[in-house]
Amino acid sequence: MKLNANKKLFIVWGEQTELSRQLAQGLSAELRQIYYKKIGPYNLPAFFRYILQAAETLLVLFYEKPAIVITQNPPVFAPLTALIYCKIFGAKLAIDSHTAAFLDRKWQRFYPLFRFAACCAALNSCHNYKNLEILKDWKIEPAMVMQFANPVYETEKLSLPLAEARLEEKLKQSQLPVMMVNRFAADDDWETVIRTAGLMPEADFFITGRPSGEIQAPANVYLTGYLKHEEFLKLMSRCRVALAFSLRPDTVLWSIREIMALNKPFVTTDSEVLRHYYGEVGLFAKSDADEIKNKILEAARAENEIKNKIKIFLEKDRVRWYNEIEKFNNFLT
Repeated sequence: MKLNANKKLFIVWGEQTELSRQLAQGLSAELRQIYYKKIGPYNLPAFFRYILQAAETLLVLFYEKPAIVITQNPPVFAPLTALIYCKIFGAKLAIDSHTAAFLDRKWQRFYPLFRFAACCAALNSCHNYKNLEILKDWKIEPAMVMQFANPVYETEKLSLPLAEARLEEKLKQSQLPVMMVNRFAADDDWETVIRTAGLMPEADFFITGRPSGEIQAPANVYLTGYLKHEEFLKLMSRCRVALAFSLRPDTVLWSIREIMALNKPFVTTDSEVLRHYYGEVGLFAKSDADEIKNKILEAARAENEIKNKIKIFLEKDRVRWYNEIEKFNNFLT
């Protein structure tokens, strides 16, 4: 079978995200989301979902005959499936491994499969230098860090009123609106932020996501529920300070890129990795209500100075992104 030398596919077994879209675009690859979440109203167990996704992936690859296949990991079964095609027909495989593939317990159980796929790949990319250290410990070469690109949003759309009039009105009345990017996941530090809100009656805290149960919070906390992405960005654009916290170590947060795209001062987790990448522009706090309060006030006081730093950072970081794209492509030529 003759491969299509001009065809490059980026396969994602999951929800299509801004991350995957940007990476595929940067690499001039066609993005294919292959994801079976439900049959009718019923959620599919992971085992059956992966079988269906593997079958469709092989059908797509055999039909389109790409010379280069890029897969997102996790789940590790996506690169393993693509590897079957690549081994049979001599195509090149690149694996873009997210931090969850290295740190989440459910995926650490599959480390042997991850290492096998990584050893067979023409290139492995990951999202921060701590992830890269793991690949180097496994003697995986070539491997590289592929940090996120910075999104660009249409400011005119973001200036339109929020769909929820009550939320729009509260934002207009607030002297210090603070937004927390949050999903109420196990690694989200929302409990500490709610305690922080109790120390700051002069501020209003808008926390995204939907909790699984009832939450006791002071009157200046507003739980927005899950928002459509455009509404999420509108909310962020109206807040003076944004919060992005993760209790998971060695994690670089995509939400920081969204925050910087809107030129908002932000407070994030005081971790080695986040200081390494965003030390020039971010404010950092441990999981402590008093410390977070002080950093929010500092961000509000230095708002204009921080915004100027973010603009300079983004200009330099654009060069970094194009250099990484070039490096990635050079490994696969």
